[in-house]
Amino acid sequence: MKQYWLELIDNAQLAPGMVLQTYHEPEIAAAAHPGQFANIRPSEASDPLLRRPFSICTVDRAAGRFTVLIKVIGPGTRLLAALRAGTTVDMLAPLGKPFEWAGARRLMLVGGGVGVAPMLFLAREIRDAAPLPRPGIIFCYGARTAAEFVLLDQIEPLVDRLVLSTNDGSRGEQGLVTEAAERLFAPDLSIFTCGPNVMMDDLLRRMRVAGLEGQVSLENQMGCGIGACQGCVVPTRHGYIRICCDGPVLPTTMFERIKF
Repeated sequence: MKQYWLELIDNAQLAPGMVLQTYHEPEIAAAAHPGQFANIRPSEASDPLLRRPFSICTVDRAAGRFTVLIKVIGPGTRLLAALRAGTTVDMLAPLGKPFEWAGARRLMLVGGGVGVAPMLFLAREIRDAAPLPRPGIIFCYGARTAAEFVLLDQIEPLVDRLVLSTNDGSRGEQGLVTEAAERLFAPDLSIFTCGPNVMMDDLLRRMRVAGLEGQVSLENQMGCGIGACQGCVVPTRHGYIRICCDGPVLPTTMFERIKF
């Protein structure tokens, strides 16, 4: 992990309130793995004071570029989403522990909201990895409505099966993404997920009924991103952990519930 002052190369709006930011930094592009994140300072002013964490979405190691996906939910993300290309951004990256998929036969990736970012990165890492055979990938992606889906053109070529779910039925299956995922459960699946806590908690409950486990990438406020501020502490079966440095990726066996 290092502190960088990076030029924002591109700030593309993908959907209402959702932008994909592109940065150039070969060290980050070379070092980052799926599940790790960048902690970004929203502005040079003291308000808002704390950095905001964003999962690294894609990397292009040859070009030395990487992206982060940002959803506007408050003043900090609103400031970041409004930045123009050419702006210098204060960033710590890459932070946290990534997904570990070596040895898996088949993977189910379940994403919702900005949780799609590390799921896309993971799918790409698996498809780019050697040696063969690579594990098969089922990608379940949920949104409230069709307009909220992003990056589908990048996801679809990487996976064996893409399952879309919307709450309103405007695209894919109508209902919860966890319901769609459960219908595809099989004994040889390892399930990796990132998204809203309520989604991941419901998925964990369904996994336990089916006797399945996997890994979860947690979301929380991470003021420092390096374990000093204690702002992202959450309970587990083994005591309290700091999401930023003990995670954000953790085995599902550590949790009774994803509810905090």
